[in-house]
Amino acid sequence: MLNQVPSKQEIQKLIEENIRQILEEKALHDGELPEIGLEDRLGAELGLSSLDLAQLVATLEMHLKADPFQELVPITSIRTVADLCGAYEKFFSGDTTDQDQMDALLASKRRAEARRNNNRS
Repeated sequence: MLNQVPSKQEIQKLIEENIRQILEEKALHDGELPEIGLEDRLGAELGLSSLDLAQLVATLEMHLKADPFQELVPITSIRTVADLCGAYEKFFSGDTTDQDQMDALLASKRRAEARRNNNRS
């Protein structure tokens, strides 16, 4: 699908289309499907299970040729449509701020653990 970096709107549209497709397949809603908004929670409000989320992420990976959950964003942090959009936006922006912060925190924890071990000796 992609020869260039998708815009924020293209990412959002693709995510909403794929969520709608999953909801249609599940036939969770009688009649019209609900509007999908950025603040809708994937599980509680839209009714997506963890298996549905895995299917959604796999489909998005095929379309966008991107997997932000491999290194940049923990999948467990994804609660809303906006969170999911943000993960892909972050991937395409090349933003690694959170990863840098996590690396710094991990290094700090290791130093603290080493100090505790040295004080015990």
